[in-house]
Amino acid sequence: MTRPTLGRARWWVAAALALVGVFVLGATAVRFAPPGSTVAVWWPAAGLAVSFLLATARGARAWLFVAGVLVSSAAANAYGGRPPLVALCFGVANAAEVAVVYGLLTRGGRRPALASMEDLWNLLAATLAGALVFGLFAGLTVSIGVGGPFLATASAVTASHAAAVLVFAPLGIAVGTRRTRRPGFEDLVQWVVVVGLTTWVFNPGQALPLAFLPIPVLVWGALRLGLRTVAIQLLVVGVLAVTLTSIGGGPFAAAARVGGLRPETVGALTQAFLVTAAVTALSLAVASTQRRAALADLRSEVELSGVVLDTAASAIIVVDRAGAIARLNATAARLLGAAEAELVGRPAAEVFPVDDHERVSAQMAGIGEGAVPLHEEQDWRVTGLGVRHIVWTNAYLTDDTGHRTHLVKTGVDVTDERAARTFVEAVLEAATATAIIGTDLDGVITLFNRGAETVLGWRASEVVSRKDWSLLHDPAEIDRRAEELGVEPGFDVLVHRVRGGAATETRDWTYVRKDGTRRTVSLTMSGIRDEGGQLTGYLGVAEDVTRRRQVEVTLQVALDREREAVEELTQLDRTKSDFVSAVSHELRTPLASVLGYTEMLEDGAAGALTDRQLELVARVDRNGRRLLSLIEDLLLNSRIEAGRLELAPRRCDLSDVVASAWTSVETVTAQRDLVREVEVSPRPLWIEGDPAALERMVTNLLSNAVKFTPDGGRVALAAHPDDRRPDTVRLVVSDSGMGIPESDHERVFARFFRSSAANERAIQGSGLGLSIVRAIAEGHGGSVSVASAPDEGSTFTVCLPVAGSAGPPTQAATRTYRDHRDDS
Repeated sequence: MTRPTLGRARWWVAAALALVGVFVLGATAVRFAPPGSTVAVWWPAAGLAVSFLLATARGARAWLFVAGVLVSSAAANAYGGRPPLVALCFGVANAAEVAVVYGLLTRGGRRPALASMEDLWNLLAATLAGALVFGLFAGLTVSIGVGGPFLATASAVTASHAAAVLVFAPLGIAVGTRRTRRPGFEDLVQWVVVVGLTTWVFNPGQALPLAFLPIPVLVWGALRLGLRTVAIQLLVVGVLAVTLTSIGGGPFAAAARVGGLRPETVGALTQAFLVTAAVTALSLAVASTQRRAALADLRSEVELSGVVLDTAASAIIVVDRAGAIARLNATAARLLGAAEAELVGRPAAEVFPVDDHERVSAQMAGIGEGAVPLHEEQDWRVTGLGVRHIVWTNAYLTDDTGHRTHLVKTGVDVTDERAARTFVEAVLEAATATAIIGTDLDGVITLFNRGAETVLGWRASEVVSRKDWSLLHDPAEIDRRAEELGVEPGFDVLVHRVRGGAATETRDWTYVRKDGTRRTVSLTMSGIRDEGGQLTGYLGVAEDVTRRRQVEVTLQVALDREREAVEELTQLDRTKSDFVSAVSHELRTPLASVLGYTEMLEDGAAGALTDRQLELVARVDRNGRRLLSLIEDLLLNSRIEAGRLELAPRRCDLSDVVASAWTSVETVTAQRDLVREVEVSPRPLWIEGDPAALERMVTNLLSNAVKFTPDGGRVALAAHPDDRRPDTVRLVVSDSGMGIPESDHERVFARFFRSSAANERAIQGSGLGLSIVRAIAEGHGGSVSVASAPDEGSTFTVCLPVAGSAGPPTQAATRTYRDHRDDS
């Protein structure tokens, strides 16, 4: 039930209007009091105040309104001609009545309602208590203030106020109720009848004792039209009855005229009529409301039960005492292969798809005697599904005398579940090399497969439901792990992380076999959860890794030894490099002196030399320079090995580098019968590089080409921009010499490597030239590659990145020439 709520400002306006109504109704009641009477016949102001509070007020505002009732009622009594003190006392009495009724109906913070007979009794009790309080105050006021009779006054006002509250209060309660039906023609007819009949019964010209006639019509409304309509009609009937009686109409006024009854007695009879009508109508209205609510709940429960039955995964069949199907759900209908309407009323033994129909028939015939067991299993041959294994749970329904009337069969198809369980059991038993152990939440073993028996030496019957899993582990290892985790030694050590929310945990543990031997296992622990996600147990899958761990330890020892050997070799290699570097430095100084003296001899510093002497000196110079080149290669290789290849890049023209390198080997090529070809781009080849290192790279390539090309062959050098990659310069050195086998292409740039062809022909060389070429090329961000085949010559291609911007133009031109010289 929801009640209307008013905003603060709107409530104050409504409260002010209600207090005005209290004043008007009170003043009217006093003015129309019967002559000679000290009190009014009816006091609707009390009912209006209580009704307003029940409909809207809560908390402190309610008590402010009660204070307003005191002022309004006192003012109404004073306006009606009563002495000020008497008027004030009546105002206090009215306020006390309203406070008592409201307080009793809302005690404990509850909302007033008329949804049950208990609510109606609360309303009657609160109304009577409030009326008695007012009656006591009013009797004392009249007795002391104006010298009137206490008892007669108290009884008269108690009745009038009780009737007023009982007629008005239901309307305040019913404001918050929802309309249960749309008004129709019946409502109009009932309203016309109740208003017309009440007006006729209490008409001034009607003296027959027919005051009971409006009550059946009010009963009609209570049974058919709802609480809100009854509350309004009670108010209308009360206003009509009191108003018409006060002007001499109706059976009560006629009885006063004929029998000489006092006005207070007439008022009491009128209030008795109103109370009787209110109690009768409200009782029936509440009962009718309860009945409608009960029917709605029953209808909802029936619908819900039907939905639950039809959506249940289990088959539910109700069989009556005669063995016929009385009800079944959709799951059962699907298993039986027919609609519910076709199956209801047919014998269960006839429609159940079982092999032994006679046994089912005998069971169904004995439902009254309880012949059907509470649990049973049957195989049903279901069309389209084959044989399905159904597990039944049976229950009996009984009547009031305790006799069995129906059998309720609830069946679960466990065919797939048992097949899956059989499959899982087969998988677990087939895993003979893997230990699979399950436990409950306390660590008690619930699953112990054949693999676990193999690894641990225990039989499943010896440990399942008997042992804590942690007892199968090395106790010292359990204690150490417990100390690391800060927990007590025991099963919690194994599942600590999984219990804390981790999906799995894998680590090595030591199992203690039944014979006392120890095995190292790799154990993966995980949680077992139900459909709701609640943890119900733990599952551990362990693999015996004893041998694997032993092999790993052996491999680790071997790896450590290998690492030590590598470190020793590295140290030896470093020592070798340092030695070569030192020796090369020591050799270069005297060799430079030798070459210097050779040049002096050639220049005639020691006198003129004969031709034979000049030839010998030239050979000394040639071999010395070859040795010097070897020493330079060794020094450069040492720096490369040590990672100290120092380059001083600057913007330079590769054409100048090529020209300088060609000049440095021109002395050697001039003494050979070779065709020399040089082709350099006419445009500058700007790159960022170290000219000295680049010249060394080109010189090494040219020296190799000359060295491996026999007389009569060709040596070519070309430098130009790459047509396919504009940001690259290509340097190509080719020859027509002996070539390199394809198997040696990958190793030709390695240090100290010499191809098999060079070794076969005893060609001198250290095997360092091409390794230096690659180091210099890669140090400039470039690359070097080889294309060669035996007896078809070799081609080495160096690709270098161009500089960031163009430089000044040059007048270099492509140079191509052919010389034939004899080796002297």
